[in-house]
Amino acid sequence: MTLRPTVDVEPPAFHILNPAGRARALFVCDHASNALPRDYGTLGIAPEKMFDHIAWDVGAAAVTRRLSARFDATAVLGGASRLFVDLNREPDDPSAIPEFSDGTVVPGNKDLSEGERAWRFAWHRHYHNEIERQVLRHEVDGVPAMIYIHSFTPVIRGQARPWHLGVLHDGESAESLRLMEVLRADTSLVVGDNQPYSIDKPMSHSVYRHAIRPGRPYVIIEIRQDLIQTETGAETWAEIVGDAFAEVFAPLRAFPAEAA
Repeated sequence: MTLRPTVDVEPPAFHILNPAGRARALFVCDHASNALPRDYGTLGIAPEKMFDHIAWDVGAAAVTRRLSARFDATAVLGGASRLFVDLNREPDDPSAIPEFSDGTVVPGNKDLSEGERAWRFAWHRHYHNEIERQVLRHEVDGVPAMIYIHSFTPVIRGQARPWHLGVLHDGESAESLRLMEVLRADTSLVVGDNQPYSIDKPMSHSVYRHAIRPGRPYVIIEIRQDLIQTETGAETWAEIVGDAFAEVFAPLRAFPAEAA
């Protein structure tokens, strides 16, 4: 998988893990990659910024890979950096192709032609079409659970974020409420309820499109990036959230019995 910016590899619009997975659940990682298509360089920002949170959700892909393997579940991961086009934003949201991100000006996103914007949103469209295709494949065996994996920065605008992880929801997700209950049973964990942010400001396009509006069960988990930026950390937190997922989704029989 292309998870680093390169000059000689053209990233795809999406990556598919475990395409033959038996789970009646689909893992989604919108901000898995910090790769850019050829000829885009680093969009005019300092190269090291492409490894920062403004370019991707640090560690989220590593956690998703482990959960996909554990539960024998298919996963769809975004193939390009959120700076190229943010797959979790509505197409008419100005932040979908950000000219400015957390203190960094992105020169390569300024004054884009209509043709260039259309090209980038074609990536957006291909990615979400693939999620829909995978959902339809899983619906043969019943309504699939949608499981979204994200990560967040430990500090924002000088303010430390105390949560180890957060569960985001629209208030109507029984699975999300149950997930918080299960995670909070471990008193060593600081679990955010719609923290560090909500899913409606700005609108989280992916979950509304594929889960909330169609009425599918879902959870969205945000893990603090400093906890999962290494392979060891990703392994640890994939086990923690995986154990919680196994309990939450047991009534739906979303995962093969031997995988949970």
